[in-house]
Amino acid sequence: MAPVAHLLFSWLTTVKLVKNRRERALVSSAGVLPDIDGIGLVVDWITDKTNYYAMYHHYIGHSIYSALLISTLLALLSKTQRKLVFLLSFFLVHFHIVLDIIGSKGPDGNQWPVYYLYPVDSSFNITWSGQWELNAWQNQLFMLVLLIFSIYIAVTRKLTFLEIFSEKLNQEVFSMYNRYVSKRH
Repeated sequence: MAPVAHLLFSWLTTVKLVKNRRERALVSSAGVLPDIDGIGLVVDWITDKTNYYAMYHHYIGHSIYSALLISTLLALLSKTQRKLVFLLSFFLVHFHIVLDIIGSKGPDGNQWPVYYLYPVDSSFNITWSGQWELNAWQNQLFMLVLLIFSIYIAVTRKLTFLEIFSEKLNQEVFSMYNRYVSKRH
């Protein structure tokens, strides 16, 4: 699935469960951090000589060991709710993995397995024969549902996923909306 879908799902998971913005941002990042192994795409693009993205994506960041490392680091960075941050982060890394197994087939029809025990066992991988293409209608519908829930949270709680990046950025969204509404009246 697309990183934006992972981010929105992770943030929506935190809204009711995690008390403060800092911890919500940490836990939300857990849903996206497995894709850190996708940085090879940038290296491949810059050098035009490597194939790191294909070699390492779904290996390094998508394993049980990465889940433990990511969850532990985020819990250590947390100031409150450390156990909750660890547990939710561990869950969200795994949910990321499940979503990738379900809906990350390439446009060329090539399945993209997850190497869950990497680097201890690089032969064990998880695939699903019904894996959807990345741009499949199921992924688009999932993204639409995430956007609807995000709008609902924005309207009812004056909170957007932008709070992950900056509290001021989140507030600016509502300031812009209020300026727009006041100009129309």
